[in-house]
Amino acid sequence: MNHHLTATFLLTALLTASLISCGGDSVQTATDTDADTTAGTAPVTEALDALDQRMLVDDGLGDQDFGGREFHILGVDYFEDFYHIEEENGDIMDDTVFRRNSTVMERFNVKFLYEFMEYSKQVSHMKSSVLAGDDAYQLYAGHVVASGAVTNDAMFLNWHEVPHIDFSRPWWSKSTVEDLTYDGKAFLAVGDYALGALAQTYCVLFNKQIASDYDIPNLYDIVNEGKWTVDRMTELSREVYRDLNGDGVSDIDDLHGLTLFAGSPVNAFLWAFGEKIAKPQADGTIALDYYNNRVVDIYQKIYDLLLVGNTSYTQMMNEPDFAVAIGKKFIDGKALFTVGSIGTAASEDYRNSETDFGIIPMPKWDEAQESYHTMVDGSHDVLGIPMTVNDPDMVGTVVEALNAESYKRTVPVYYDIVLKTKGSRDEESVAIIDMLCANRIFDFGYVYGGWNSPCFWPQTLINKKSADISSHYEKNHKSFDKYMDKILTFFAEFEAE
Repeated sequence: MNHHLTATFLLTALLTASLISCGGDSVQTATDTDADTTAGTAPVTEALDALDQRMLVDDGLGDQDFGGREFHILGVDYFEDFYHIEEENGDIMDDTVFRRNSTVMERFNVKFLYEFMEYSKQVSHMKSSVLAGDDAYQLYAGHVVASGAVTNDAMFLNWHEVPHIDFSRPWWSKSTVEDLTYDGKAFLAVGDYALGALAQTYCVLFNKQIASDYDIPNLYDIVNEGKWTVDRMTELSREVYRDLNGDGVSDIDDLHGLTLFAGSPVNAFLWAFGEKIAKPQADGTIALDYYNNRVVDIYQKIYDLLLVGNTSYTQMMNEPDFAVAIGKKFIDGKALFTVGSIGTAASEDYRNSETDFGIIPMPKWDEAQESYHTMVDGSHDVLGIPMTVNDPDMVGTVVEALNAESYKRTVPVYYDIVLKTKGSRDEESVAIIDMLCANRIFDFGYVYGGWNSPCFWPQTLINKKSADISSHYEKNHKSFDKYMDKILTFFAEFEAE
């Protein structure tokens, strides 16, 4: 297995502990459960057993013979291992991906062919193919922001009109319907075949030894009681700071309560606190609502957490090896918390380290917030069906099957890798990750908002060491609002040929 994700500490993956996948509507969250269903008790064991029961779920597709036809997939290069493995090689994840693909190919008598590209080249290549009218690719799996930024180029079919695609099934994220659909149309979708979307879901990792050394209360209990808030994170982090090198300066060599790099992990707080760039309304419209009094307060809170005092060590994006350095600081035992992704726990660096860590959600804004939320890093993969496919019936069948088999086979194996620290499964994190998976947000304003979306404003301001969202809004909102008007108009006026 290629380990390009490990080398850069790319942020990754997710789990569900029931027959419902990340997109299911009936997943219980930690705040919905009572004392008998907290992590480590019988219900968690039953949930783990349910992962095996996924194999019994019928996708309803039946068996069809497509006569050995080729099915071309254009993917983004850094997720190649999640899509294509040449042959079984003894690596559990690689072998599972290989078997998933083999199962679908044999069942429907199709042959998968793959092409992987750097994401910016992939988008332009796909656009050229569609403009030429070529039925060259049957499925596109690309960088979500880059893909959303070319929505107006009419490259993809409306998922809601593709035969055999059933968004009510557990292998599709419910957010595809609830957040990424407008006027009955969705051009990009998130399913379990796009494993990178699971892999890059944000969370908080905590060092169990430091928590014990500093008599930190049981963090799983705090989460399950609904009391894991940004103020609680700040309080616990402040207690931990120690000037380990004795130089009187807060630096990377000291012990901090929280460490992160000032890129997308900063942005994740906005969604964790229940905000969105674009908010679906009850009447089916979408409202841009990314600047209000609550948002101003959120920016100030993020600034205070990351840049005031010695609470956190925040490494700026202009510093060398920023992401790798932060990962090393955490696994070297110099931080109680770090903001990363579930897939961070799956990386070789983390799994091979001596650090025993657990997984908890991003904090809530306050205890009044009904549930925990998280978002997925903007480099995750998203699925689209090219406008030029000649046989939507065949394409829809195969794509639905790939997502169903991923739900049954690849996601449970990935969970198992994620949940093992120091060689053993961290049972207490199971329900936590289940809840995170159910509460991922795929914001319309993030996915379709292009490269100037306000989704990037938190990291921009932190790197400027500023909390002045008001001035930033005044300088930038008009161009973004105008851009989104064009996106919404395209959705409203789109008609399949």
